[in-house]
Amino acid sequence: MTTGNSTIQDYGIIAKLVEDCYVEENVDKKLRILNKINSIIPKSCCINVPSLITNDYIDTALYRIEENVRSANWFRCKNNTR
Repeated sequence: MTTGNSTIQDYGIIAKLVEDCYVEENVDKKLRILNKINSIIPKSCCINVPSLITNDYIDTALYRIEENVRSANWFRCKNNTR
């Protein structure tokens, strides 16, 4: 189980990566950032990344991750370990 400070720190890291990904124009770099985000969030919150990916898909995935992080879903996910 994580402490409140760890959860806040995790939120800050993920929020920064999401922001970086939104502003990145290179799709390959966006995909690397998305994969990094996916690797550090709890497994139960991870998204499935298809083999053929578009810029629109990345933006949609980021939106879903952002919603999970901002909502109670994030705290439920945090209680499930990888």
